[in-house]
Amino acid sequence: MDIIFEEKNNTGIIILNRPKALNALNIDMAKSFSEKLYYWENKSSIERVILFGEGKHFCAGGDVKSLYLTRNENSLKKEFFETEYKLNYLISQFPKEFLSIWNGVVMGGGVGLSIYGDHRLATSNTKFAMPESAIGFFPDVGGSFFLSNLPKNIGKYIGLTGQVLETNELLYFGLATEYFDINKIDLIKEKFINDGIIISDKFEVNHESEIIKNINLINELFEGDIKNILSNIESNNSKFSQKTLDLLSKKCPMSLAITAKLIDDSKGKSLKDCLETEYQLSQKVVYRDDFDNGINSVLVSKDHNPKWSPSNIRDIDINNLDKYFETNTEKLYQ
Repeated sequence: MDIIFEEKNNTGIIILNRPKALNALNIDMAKSFSEKLYYWENKSSIERVILFGEGKHFCAGGDVKSLYLTRNENSLKKEFFETEYKLNYLISQFPKEFLSIWNGVVMGGGVGLSIYGDHRLATSNTKFAMPESAIGFFPDVGGSFFLSNLPKNIGKYIGLTGQVLETNELLYFGLATEYFDINKIDLIKEKFINDGIIISDKFEVNHESEIIKNINLINELFEGDIKNILSNIESNNSKFSQKTLDLLSKKCPMSLAITAKLIDDSKGKSLKDCLETEYQLSQKVVYRDDFDNGINSVLVSKDHNPKWSPSNIRDIDINNLDKYFETNTEKLYQ
């Protein structure tokens, strides 16, 4: 089974069970997850829920590879995102204590399964990212909501670069809520399942880490639309700017343009409204050649040399982006 549910000592236990695929979330897992949460919400004996991944990782994201393999227009491309985004919102509204153990890789769809819960425990090997711009997509699963709520344009930096964050940054920005020693993972599970107690360890944030040290520079560089951002970075001579430019040069130009607009436009909006926007956007972006090319390059052929169209940020008409944000299919929530 790709997802396992157990009940023990008033605790609902959810185990993502695709370790060979880094526990990537497929549509059947998302459906089962939703059904179980509805059931546990109304079951008085269940007081709390714990979520973790089998093996060394939490969840590498949604199973977008399956969307590529089906190709062309099909119901899966609607049903997958509809199911996943509704699950994200369901988790945000779940009334009982919800704990996720962020061991190993926590990316994309894996973030959406956990970030709206009460507790997100990071460890020394946690690797967090929203890497969608590398596959011709955009940071979804409510990414526009939580990234737009981070301070000083750090959300745009995370969403555009796909940069991997580790425990230091996750705790500093409040993306993770607690830290624990990796050697205590079994004890963490046991204490929460048996007693509802969360064990955590002290963590001293290093304010001299690269991202935190450059937060004011990030705020300046990532102000405005993608063309403004590119101009800001190119006119700055710092090593950090050069490194950032190198990161962006590998991403899909249209994904970068859409992502910058999406995060800017989402400031002040509710999670529900952000998920609605993302759903409408997804049903256009998945049919761009960039999406198929990106997934093939990163996840299928793994040549890591996608051919983007347009190939350069300068060739994008910023005023033409609005068409991607128009409602074109039935809404997630009527």
